Amino acid sequence: MRRAIMALVAGVLTLAAAGEASAQRTLRVNESLGPGSVEDVALQEFKRLVEANAAAGLQIRIFHNDALGNPQTSLENLMTGTLDLYSGAMEYYQPVAPIEIGLMSVPYVLRDHAHMRRYLTSDAFDAARQRLLARGIRFVSTEFNADRGPYRVLVSTKAVTQLSDLQGLRIRMFPNEIAVRAWRHLGTVPTILPHTETYLALRQGVVQGAPYPMAAIRPTRFAEVAPFLFRTDEFPQTWPMTISDRVWGQLNAAQRETIVAAANAAGKLYARETMQRIDGDIEAMRRENNLKIADVDLGPLRKHMEAFHQELIREGAMPQALYDAVARLAEAK
Repeated sequence: MRRAIMALVAGVLTLAAAGEASAQRTLRVNESLGPGSVEDVALQEFKRLVEANAAAGLQIRIFHNDALGNPQTSLENLMTGTLDLYSGAMEYYQPVAPIEIGLMSVPYVLRDHAHMRRYLTSDAFDAARQRLLARGIRFVSTEFNADRGPYRVLVSTKAVTQLSDLQGLRIRMFPNEIAVRAWRHLGTVPTILPHTETYLALRQGVVQGAPYPMAAIRPTRFAEVAPFLFRTDEFPQTWPMTISDRVWGQLNAAQRETIVAAANAAGKLYARETMQRIDGDIEAMRRENNLKIADVDLGPLRKHMEAFHQELIREGAMPQALYDAVARLAEAK
């Protein structure tokens, strides 16, 4: 009898263990960059924190190098629920909320990362959040603290120390109409070129400069052919994580809290890791490429760009009410 009872207990425990194992849910996250990138470091931290909470019953599987689709495909899959999580630059979401997210990359509308975070967590950004939710996409990075870039610069073949030095400067640009117009307003002569052709264009003198995130300068070896640089800070960037709202609806409260907390913690690590790598990159480029970094007063550039802001407002590309709301957030605490 005793053996029968022990066997029954063992069977119950085995079934319970099997049930617990089957309750584990694996969430897939897609990322454009590869192992060893800052994005990967942040995602590994996200995975560690989520899985450390055993009670949540979640496992994270990371897919690098757009293994589950490019950014456009990833957003479409979030909408249908065939992709669980996505990590990528905020700019990728612009097609869903063109006004509110497009405003973020207009030079000198947002002053810095703190201003950007106030905007993204304010009522002014609520229309974009609702638009994304209506399409099935929800932010889990609620603090928007993953400073990307971590700042923007202009790398060039000749020294730029003031606004007048930009006049007639031939620069490489990515295919974005407002960005091209903005840099033309600053006096440069933009030429749209693929990223992969930028190094050769700088070396051959086809272009004399290129605006980029600082984190891209050393990996692309631009300083070999364009050893002058200044920090432009024309717009701050962030790397948020999102989840399919269909998947979110299937999670319990504890699982949701775990994911949000882990995403925000991963964002902090992302910003810290990015800045640490930049410090090393700058030191190496100064030593290897004789990189020269100018301290440029951005005040005249910001002032000069105000006329361009008004031009976009008149065209309806940037609503006056939204522009004014963002301006009020510049000095808010």
